[in-house]
Amino acid sequence: MKKRLTTSVVSCVALAVILAGCGSNSASSPSPEASTPAGTAAPTEAAKKDVTITVQGFKPDQKEKNDQLNLRIDRFKAKNPNVTVKTDDWQYNPQEIGIKMAANNAPSEYTTYATEGKALVDKKWIADLTDWMNGWSHAKDMNPLLSKPFQVDGKTYGVPVDGYVMTITLNKKLFRDKGVELPPMDWTWDDLIDAAKKVNDPAKGIAGFIPMGKGTEAGWNWTNFLYAAGGDVQKLDGNKVVATFNSDAGLKALEFYKKLKDENLIPQNWALGYGDALNAFAQGRGAMVMCGSGNAADTAINEGGISKDDIVVYPIPSVTKGSKHTGVLGGNYKVINPKGDKDQQQATFNWVVDEYFTDEFLTSTEKEIQDRKTKNRIYIPQPINYWNDDSDFGKKYQDVLGKYPDNVFKYDPQLVSLWDGKPEAQYEGQKYYAEMANVIQKIFTTKDVDLKKTLEETSNKVQTEVFDKVKIE
Repeated sequence: MKKRLTTSVVSCVALAVILAGCGSNSASSPSPEASTPAGTAAPTEAAKKDVTITVQGFKPDQKEKNDQLNLRIDRFKAKNPNVTVKTDDWQYNPQEIGIKMAANNAPSEYTTYATEGKALVDKKWIADLTDWMNGWSHAKDMNPLLSKPFQVDGKTYGVPVDGYVMTITLNKKLFRDKGVELPPMDWTWDDLIDAAKKVNDPAKGIAGFIPMGKGTEAGWNWTNFLYAAGGDVQKLDGNKVVATFNSDAGLKALEFYKKLKDENLIPQNWALGYGDALNAFAQGRGAMVMCGSGNAADTAINEGGISKDDIVVYPIPSVTKGSKHTGVLGGNYKVINPKGDKDQQQATFNWVVDEYFTDEFLTSTEKEIQDRKTKNRIYIPQPINYWNDDSDFGKKYQDVLGKYPDNVFKYDPQLVSLWDGKPEAQYEGQKYYAEMANVIQKIFTTKDVDLKKTLEETSNKVQTEVFDKVKIE
């Protein structure tokens, strides 16, 4: 879900070395950074002729971010003196990108999100990066799961910046207070229901499970269970977008939500948006909450005062034992304008990946951990990053975190080995979420809901009012 991509808990300082192009709350917001060390030249040989590229910048009033972007530009030009770097403060908007491309004034590179990969490829609005990625020394070090949304028909069209796979965060203290054992990490929907029943305490205002029930967040949350059940939101049939969520998987996911309501396992005030749900969890008013990244853990620990040792993050439960723990996969991606000539595109690619895999990233991460320690705050790393955890860089990153066991939140190793990510709907995902939110609210407020009929009616409405209006050239 797009709005969730700008709330990652990873240090703004740490990600400065790889990106200067997202909003003020983004995990990738730039901060002061040291110069790139020797040995980190551009990944492919820079074009010899003079070229000019336009990179994503910030609005004039964002002085600090622009100052840091200028420092990054200076570092890049020191290694690529033939490249002139200009900036453009346009931020990606799916309603504007077509106009920008038609007018030939889109920047050389821009940041977009996971839902957009297939649509941008179909429109030919982003360049094929396959050859450059294959020639890059760090290609094998990239996280294959996070790279997936911009890999289309065996080709690569985007470079991941950051991302998330949806998870469920548990408050171990509430389980312990009720004398309830934690469910297995390799859990199922039945395990979640069973755990929620045992820890649920409505008389004390404690819900077994906190789903988001307000706004597009409600549809976004529910889609994880659609995915886990093996379903999908849509498919392409030629140039037509076809709704597919009116399926056995969709019905099964709705039945699961109805069970949560019928068993009284959700908050009495279930109309919770993203921040509302995380705050309720942080206040101890629910034992489990859904979230992307580590935001729920960050809010609970650093705002709610819950011990980091009492928080644990689980994958989305599987429908049955042995099936996949599939959750929504989202993230930010750097893409390149295909209208530039090959020299411009190569220089732009070099710019995009120039400060990936640097020692500065590790140094700034350590500084952020130390800074948080002085403020009695815990550092919450992202559970998923652009790099492969098994790469040399990934191991160095873990070594940095390992130096501060008392001040760094640690994920259970099983989490990454179990979870599976499926990208959000490529076309009109937000409108689909909004319609499904209405369904979720109906389930939470109406005693006897004909789930099959409701799902069919909603699918027909989304098809005729939303998907049928999508034009794919």
